[in-house]
Amino acid sequence: MIGVMSDVMWAMTTRFQGDNDAIFIPGVRCHPLDPSSSPEFSASIRDVGISCKAIFDCTVPYDQKQRFQK
Repeated sequence: MIGVMSDVMWAMTTRFQGDNDAIFIPGVRCHPLDPSSSPEFSASIRDVGISCKAIFDCTVPYDQKQRFQK
């Protein structure tokens, strides 16, 4: 697990630009153990179990893959 996490962190620090590579999907079902998925947590949450998910695009354009060798 530690190796996987270090690979994820490496990808995020070398390939991710927050202003371009973050995608937010509001109003989707979330994990039932997520305590932040309640309207009490945020006024933007419509119902218990509904929250916002985020996608972090840490991919590299194919023509630039040589610049991102680990």
